[in-house]
Amino acid sequence: MEKREAQTPDAGSDVPTQAPRRKRGRPLEMQPEEVLARIRALASDSAGLFRIHHTEPALYARARRLFGTWQAAVRAAGFDYAGVIGDARTRSLAGRKQATSVKSQIT
Repeated sequence: MEKREAQTPDAGSDVPTQAPRRKRGRPLEMQPEEVLARIRALASDSAGLFRIHHTEPALYARARRLFGTWQAAVRAAGFDYAGVIGDARTRSLAGRKQATSVKSQIT
């Protein structure tokens, strides 16, 4: 493997400088702005942000890597995390009650 030496132009030289190297490591699959935009889009959906780790595991993982926690990512997207979770729980309980009442009517 050859070592590359950085080309530095001498005063008055016509030698072009090299393009800056890219950062080491794996490139980001989603930029932070894209993660936040997807969180906002999902929050406006009827299902909301409940159980995202099951429905959108890649988004959930990327948000946690970029922001530390899912809660921090939701807050960075401009939402009140406690309110979002409270709404999701309310919808979940309503769905369970409805499913239980339908099941009891069948039997």
